[in-house]
Amino acid sequence: MKDFLVVFEHAISTSAKALREITEEQSTVKPAVDKWSQKEILGHLIDSAFNNAVRFVKCQTKEDMIFAPYDQDFWVKVQSYQEREWNELIDLWHTSNFHILNIIKHIPAEVLTRKFSYHNFDEIAWIAVDKNKPVDLNYLIRDYLGHMKHHLDQIFRSDE
Repeated sequence: MKDFLVVFEHAISTSAKALREITEEQSTVKPAVDKWSQKEILGHLIDSAFNNAVRFVKCQTKEDMIFAPYDQDFWVKVQSYQEREWNELIDLWHTSNFHILNIIKHIPAEVLTRKFSYHNFDEIAWIAVDKNKPVDLNYLIRDYLGHMKHHLDQIFRSDE
């Protein structure tokens, strides 16, 4: 887990710096009418951070890994990320992820690897897991980072 935490912290720090190189104007461009702008993608990552922070805390006392899914498009729309200031969104994303990093650092190893047979990772995980396969919190945390990196790559590719 120690190596993972270093990778996670590095991803947050380097990405925040790179995000600041994108201008306000660039961040609002939508590649297509039905696609998110960079602001909206980052907003989605903020929503993911909020939802997963709660999951990472709650699963430490639950007997299952069932979590409410959320309508990602609705969340992005009603929070009006497109109208928010780019640097404000970067700050919120950066702070949220350092908060998550702190949560993860304080999860006992036995909690990270405790297996759960009852889960809905087939619905909520970025890379779905079959309902019949046991899961652990460690998987959800690593899946969260994979999801984050995927969307950050989208943001940086759309800036080229």
